[in-house]
Amino acid sequence: MIRIAADLGNSRMKWALVGESGTVSPSTALPPDDPLAWDAIWQLWSKNLGAGADDSIRPRWAVASVNPPAAAKLRAFLAARGIEEVSWYETASDVPLPMDVEDANQGGADRALAVLAAAARKPAGRTGLVVSCGTAITIERIGAEGVWLGGVIAPGLFLCARALHMLTAQLPLIHPSAAAPSWGRGTIDSMEAGLFWGTVGAIKELIARQAFDPPGEPWIVWTGGDADRLARATSGEAARIVPDLVLEGLVLAAFGPARGQGTRGLSP
Repeated sequence: MIRIAADLGNSRMKWALVGESGTVSPSTALPPDDPLAWDAIWQLWSKNLGAGADDSIRPRWAVASVNPPAAAKLRAFLAARGIEEVSWYETASDVPLPMDVEDANQGGADRALAVLAAAARKPAGRTGLVVSCGTAITIERIGAEGVWLGGVIAPGLFLCARALHMLTAQLPLIHPSAAAPSWGRGTIDSMEAGLFWGTVGAIKELIARQAFDPPGEPWIVWTGGDADRLARATSGEAARIVPDLVLEGLVLAAFGPARGQGTRGLSP
């Protein structure tokens, strides 16, 4: 059985093949609203794997989405190719995860799926944090027993850069890296300093505020497109980075032992 996991976000979609043991192959990043780009990858995979040649090898999909318009396009894309077996995760309440949060049916599935994967990696008995660095920066709290306790949502690095560009008359659009200076003598290097190190400072403060009971240093894992640059600037070279953590959670939810354990957890 060919299995494919897809994480449909606000800025991009990531596809990955799922191995027989449940391992996720390196993902392919695609635009979230470009079926022509999707089709190019689909044709390549179909040719290499024999997908779609007959019903016995028709792929089985699992999809996480926080982007309803793009999800509608993906539904049509899959239906047009005869893909009928699709597990959709569109809110946090769809994810088989014990949780103590409010309004899980309005929360992002990607947040809950990242927690599900992190809880499976986390040392037993330790509290944990998941720092996701994408369009938004989220920090998820995990109790010692693996219960999702909610977290923090803040604007991501590129979202802040876009806001500065779009809501001002003359500031350019930039995407600063970890090479950003501490201050600048010109407009661009001043923006790089403020955006990058301001974001790093915000993450440090938000992490520092995540006290647990009983107290102790939480286990932390980072994920998302900007995780590499922000994690190392915040926590150093020893930062634990898992680029496809949401896809790992998606595999656990749809194809792994977590499937069928219920989705509401401790939430009202």
